[in-house]
Amino acid sequence: MTSRRVIWPSPIRMKLLSFESIHFTSDETLDFIAHFVLETEQALLNPVISQYYTEDHGEFQGVSRIVIRKFKVYFELIGYDAVILAIKFPRES
Repeated sequence: MTSRRVIWPSPIRMKLLSFESIHFTSDETLDFIAHFVLETEQALLNPVISQYYTEDHGEFQGVSRIVIRKFKVYFELIGYDAVILAIKFPRES
């Protein structure tokens, strides 16, 4: 049995590191991002979940999406890999 991997391209990692909140210090923000990444990977690596929401309209029409901690994570399953295509922060249009 081949296990699934989650692939985080460089632009996505850079966007995550650019996240800022007036409610957190920089250390708390990095801790938040680390927990966000772990939760996202846990959700995408779960073999029981095989159905995800697919966007019906907008720039990500037809792309699978999950919501983790109010962040929208757009991804594509390619073989056994889940490739993160985009992330939208809360209140980002």
